[in-house]
Amino acid sequence: MARPRALRRGDRIGVAAPAGPVDAERLARGVAELERLGFAVSVADDALERRGFTAGDVETRLRQLHTLFADGEVKAIACARGGAGLLQLLPHLDRELLLAQPKLVLGYSDVTLLHLLLGQLGLTSLHGPMVARELADGDGAYDRPSLWQGMTGEGGPWASGPGLVPLRDGKAEGVLRGGCLSLLAAAAGTPWALRTGDEATILFLEDVDEPPYRIDRMLRQLRLSGALGGVRGVVLGEMRGCRPARDAGYTLEEVVLEALAGLDGPVVAGLPSGHVSSANVTVPLGVPARLTCRDGGGHLEACEPAVR
Repeated sequence: MARPRALRRGDRIGVAAPAGPVDAERLARGVAELERLGFAVSVADDALERRGFTAGDVETRLRQLHTLFADGEVKAIACARGGAGLLQLLPHLDRELLLAQPKLVLGYSDVTLLHLLLGQLGLTSLHGPMVARELADGDGAYDRPSLWQGMTGEGGPWASGPGLVPLRDGKAEGVLRGGCLSLLAAAAGTPWALRTGDEATILFLEDVDEPPYRIDRMLRQLRLSGALGGVRGVVLGEMRGCRPARDAGYTLEEVVLEALAGLDGPVVAGLPSGHVSSANVTVPLGVPARLTCRDGGGHLEACEPAVR
């Protein structure tokens, strides 16, 4: 994997809106938060455009990303928000440009599709808070230490901290990949699909407001598509709004374990990254990682930072 250069105080972060339309006031608050962290910020032209459920047409959103990647003063790209529409961009993104000027990309939800493309190109990225979402709400909405470590490499190796719930014991090592489950499933069958068959993988999965039957269907879709062939361990997010009713007679954890039956390796739940109700943790993608689940606890750690 190629790791983008670590950010330093004073470096410039570009803000793009490659998916859903962005609220101007929230965007301004998120930009102010990045500046408070010590970074200069450039917001892409037309970031406040609107076209249906997207932040402008395909050409507008492509231009935002291409301009920021081509700008030598911009050292990283933070997405304003998720939503929908990034799949429209993938066939048109200039891979040579992305490789010529590797930059750290931060985001989650629909940005999972961009993480998939970057992973195919051999680039690390960050699954974490977005500018007009958690960063707009300030400290309590995002986990500042993990964001800082992800962007700068400072503070020692990334680790999940306490609180992961063990679902199946074991120990595994592999490249940390993943993101929003519904987007990973939507990419199956496309040129940007998750493929782990030739690579030992620790798979992170999170989502929001998906009922258990759909979680089951998406996990089985990924398995049947061959996407999970290299998976050695699974880490679930908070899965906010995905649990069955109290009287359903089954739990979300039971649904997940049944869908993953026969896929050996540890399984843990509760990593608060992405669609969460607490401080959004930044998770490095594309880095070697180790997952341990035993003695009633789970622990995920990155063996290398996402930046150099």
